[in-house]
Amino acid sequence: MEGATIVQQILKALDLHSEKIQQQMKEMEDRLRTEIQDTENRLRVEIQDTESRLRAEIQDTENRLRAEIQDTENRLYAKIRETEDRLHQKLLDLEKRTDARFERLETKMNYWRLEWSETQETVDFLDRKTLQHERKLRSRAEQSEIS
Repeated sequence: MEGATIVQQILKALDLHSEKIQQQMKEMEDRLRTEIQDTENRLRVEIQDTESRLRAEIQDTENRLRAEIQDTENRLYAKIRETEDRLHQKLLDLEKRTDARFERLETKMNYWRLEWSETQETVDFLDRKTLQHERKLRSRAEQSEIS
C-alpha cells in the first residue's frame, strides 16, 4: 500500500504541478492575448495616424498644385493679353502708316491731275495757236496764188 500511496502522492503532485503549468500557460496565454491586443491597438492607432498624415499631405500637395496651376493660368492669360495688346498696337501703327501712305499717294495723284490738267491746257493752247498759224499760212498761200 505504501506503493499505492506513493503513486497517489506522485499523481497528486503531478496533478498539482499540471494545474500550476495549466495556470501558468493560461496566464501566459492571457498575457499574450493582452500583448497582441495592445500591439493591435497600437498598430491601428499608428495606421490611422499614418493615414491622417498621408491624407493631410495629399491635401497639401493638391492645394499646392492647384495654386501652381492657377498661377500658371494667370501668367498665361497675362502673356496672352500682353501679346494681344502688342499685336493691336502694331495693327494700329500699320493702319496709321498705311493711312499716311495713302494720303501721300492722294497728294501725288492730285498733283499729277493738276499737272495733267495744266499740260492739257497747254496742249489745247498750242493746238489753237497752231491752227491759227496754219490758217494764216493758208490764207497767205491763197493770196500769193491769187497774185
